[in-house]
Amino acid sequence: MKQYSQIVFICTTNTLLSPMAEGIYRNNSPEWMPKGISRGLVVLFEEPINPKCNVLLTQNGFRISGHNQSRQLMKEDLQEDALLLTMTLSEKVKLIEEFEHEENVYTIGEFVGEDTDMIDPAGSEEEKYKGCFDELVFRVNKMIQKLENLYQQD
Repeated sequence: MKQYSQIVFICTTNTLLSPMAEGIYRNNSPEWMPKGISRGLVVLFEEPINPKCNVLLTQNGFRISGHNQSRQLMKEDLQEDALLLTMTLSEKVKLIEEFEHEENVYTIGEFVGEDTDMIDPAGSEEEKYKGCFDELVFRVNKMIQKLENLYQQD
């Protein structure tokens, strides 16, 4: 399998799931792994990360420096050797349709062998955010392990 130049975590607004995944990845991946960034499919104006997500990341020792405002996914983010991970199947379909780009596009669940979408807890009680956070930690760590194994085979 090819080596990736960067990992792009993608959700709809880039204020909740993808910045959380980016923060987890940046904290848990070895230095030598590709850079991790996050983007949104529909960012009408810049917004900060969801406060409940920010609290969860901070309480669990994850740094989110570098992601203080939501960012729109742009054509230049779709480098040939970038790994593009959406949080849901509908976001994957939207990315492929809008950008006419299918190479290295997966849902994070699909990439790590989980067959369900991430559930967006926006507007829910804190326990739903915590459950979502725990699931993202699990999936991002599984993704890191998969990449480490692939890179060690090369």
